Order: sequence, then structure tokens, then C-alpha cells
Amino acid sequence: MKFCLLDTIDPHYNLAVEEYLFNTCEEEVFLLWQNSKTVVIGKNQNAYAEIDREVLDKNEIKLARRITGGGAVYHDEGNINYSFILPNAKTKGIDFEYFSKPVIKALENLGVNVTLSGRNDLVLANGKKVSGNAQHRVQDRVLHHGTLLFSSDLSALEKVLKVSDEKLISKAVKSVRARVQNLSDYISLSVDDFIAYLSAFILNEYKAEIFEVESCAEIDALYNRNKSIGWLYPENSMLSDYSIVKKRRFPFGLVEVSLSLKNDVVKAVKISGDFFEINSVSELEQLIENTSLSNLKTTFSKVDVSSYISGITNEEFISLLNS
Repeated sequence: MKFCLLDTIDPHYNLAVEEYLFNTCEEEVFLLWQNSKTVVIGKNQNAYAEIDREVLDKNEIKLARRITGGGAVYHDEGNINYSFILPNAKTKGIDFEYFSKPVIKALENLGVNVTLSGRNDLVLANGKKVSGNAQHRVQDRVLHHGTLLFSSDLSALEKVLKVSDEKLISKAVKSVRARVQNLSDYISLSVDDFIAYLSAFILNEYKAEIFEVESCAEIDALYNRNKSIGWLYPENSMLSDYSIVKKRRFPFGLVEVSLSLKNDVVKAVKISGDFFEINSVSELEQLIENTSLSNLKTTFSKVDVSSYISGITNEEFISLLNS
């Protein structure tokens, strides 16, 4: 395994490096990195539904979009991000347990016991979240990344993220702030010392070799895309195209389908949400376009919708579209 500690706190650049390595690396890679104040949203999320843009601008907080699914998270220099990149993963589908084990072990060595809870969170014994995780997979190539709340500004996290009442109710809490806690409440280290500890742990655990990532044209291109309005706010170009929105929260996440219909036929469709994606949902959108809503069962008779939206059944998806 190769190990790299990124020396920039620019979220658009860090995500560009991560994606570049995911696309090109032939060896396993582990990255540690931090971002300046940023809200990072999932690949298929609607930015307007997830953030308070006025708070974002007032507090000079950046917006970034990652290539993995899942929900919106707040980053600052009190939050540590880690990434596993495997070119030939032996895991199947979305597997959070496999990649969480070394992080759980690293925390246990410091006397902090956490467990994998729900679909993608690491939580303390009191049920509070200290880490969220997400994955992206293309055949056997896997990107798994997660956050570690160490000494993050939790008040900023609550102000800038728009968390639906429905989601809070499903977690049985009253606010996003009540769901999370910093590891620094349990670990007597500075954030820099904690990063040094994690680095040493991974280097020893995997007999990893340190390397540095040099900038290149491919990284620069991804960086410029990551900063672009079209990437961050694709909704700008589609807001007037859809007249019907179907939305439902499932145990695996939110699925929102925006539709433009002519009579009973779908002329345009956009699938968004904080679900985890297996294959690109753009392929699923193409299957739905020019299809009659009354004929969806036939359309999906030879298609497994869960191969696009992890956790959903064909019946659940058809029920959502016809709701």
C-alpha cells in the first residue's frame, strides 16, 4: 500500500487528487487530508436542498461535490478525512464494514470504542456520530472515504446544513448538533498529533510506503471541474425542466425523482438523493425516459434497480414513481 498525507486544505484540489488516484492507481492507496471550511455534498444531491447558501457565503464556507453518494457533511481543519483506494478490491457491492475496521482499531488503541452503525456511520457508546463514510465503485476498483470529527466547529455544522425533520426523526434526535461529537472530548492530543498517530498506525498496519502526489494536467482538469458552477449547482440548468417531484426516505437513504411528463410518458427525469450508487443512475434515467408510467413494471422486468440505487427493490422504485 502507498500512503500520502496531502499538504493542501483546498477541498476542490484534494477531491481532484483523490479522484485522479482512483482513476489511475495500480496499487492500493491510503490518503489522509484536511479541508478548509467546506460543505461537501454527495454526487447525486441537490445543493439547494442541502445547504443554507446565505450562511455559506456569510461565513466564507466553500461548497464541494464528491463522486461518492451519501449525504452532506461539514469539513474544517478540526475534521480529518481518510481515503482507501483499491484497484482490485475483493469486497462486493457497497461494503462499509471492511474499510471501517482499521479506523475502528486505530481509535480503540487510543481507548475510544466506536462501532459501525446504520448504513455508514461510526458512533460512540453514547450513540453520537464521529465519522461518516461513503463509497464509489467501478467494477473491482473502489474508493472508500470517511470523516473523523476531531475538534470540528459543531455549531457551524448545524448552521450550514439543512437536515430534514424526517431524517432527524428517523435518528430519534432533535437536531444535527445532538447527533455528533468530537473525538477530542476523549483523546488528549492536538489535531496535528492525532494525524501523526493515524499516519504511523496506517504505515505500520499495512507496511505502507510514503509517496507524494505531483500535480498534472489530469488533476488540474478535475480541479477546474470541481470549482465550476455546472458541477456544484447542476440544478441551475434544470430547475424549469421538471414539473413533478416524487420523494421518499428509505432506510438506505433519500430518493428524489423529478419528472417532466407529457400525458403518461416521461420526457425528462432526474434522480437525486443521499443514497449510495452502484452503477451510474444516469443509466437508470435513460431507461425511464420515453417510458409510460403505467408500463414501468414491464420496463424494469429485466433490470435490477438495486444495481443503481443500493438497497432499493424494483417494487419500491415503481411505487415511488407512481405515488
